[in-house]
Amino acid sequence: MVSTVSSQAATLNPLTVFTALDGDENSKQLASNATPDDSDRGPATQVSLSQDALDRLRAALKQDPSAAQQATDVWSLASEDRFQAQMQDMDRRVELMKINYQLNRLDWQEETNKSLASTIKTLRESAVKWLNTTPVPEVQLSEAEISEIMRKVAPRGIDRSKIGGADTYSFGDDGKIYTFLKDGTGWVHEGGVPTSEEQKQRGYQAFNESILHWSSKIEYPSVSRADLIAKRDALTDQ
Repeated sequence: MVSTVSSQAATLNPLTVFTALDGDENSKQLASNATPDDSDRGPATQVSLSQDALDRLRAALKQDPSAAQQATDVWSLASEDRFQAQMQDMDRRVELMKINYQLNRLDWQEETNKSLASTIKTLRESAVKWLNTTPVPEVQLSEAEISEIMRKVAPRGIDRSKIGGADTYSFGDDGKIYTFLKDGTGWVHEGGVPTSEEQKQRGYQAFNESILHWSSKIEYPSVSRADLIAKRDALTDQ
């Protein structure tokens, strides 16, 4: 059982409050009609007292009805206990929010690490394949071949006017890589195949640099998921 009285009642003589709580109708009327002094113009606030606190208050007043200060101390202690309980509950809720955030962060990081690991695996496989592939030199295209490939890729927005605008202009089509130089000549080679030993080494180095870059993005958790769950469960049970 929890009884609630207003802050106005808390300003009355504890004897009056006691009799109001203890069933005296006249005192109840007095408590409800009590007028705060000029220093109290704020809205009445609610102070909840447990049954134990009320019992202690009644006992103190019955033992010594003149012990107003003792009754007031009991009243104040009950209010302070309630405030401390509210603060502890708030701290518990904040801690639960932190733990849930950490658990969500672990879930996200696990999925990110899986994606990164898959990318790294593909890069390593490609690097090995590239390193073990025999270079095949590019083949120069004739004017007729250039016209034919340009006609084929025109629906993709690729046109001959772009050739010569940069040192090299490249695009892929059907597994082949077409490269046009600033001088207007066109060349073709198989995709995924180095055109020279020098290019093979440069490409292999580029693969390794990419592998190192993505490996550095993998993060390992600094906290244990099991520990976080145990803490969350302990706080939830409180």
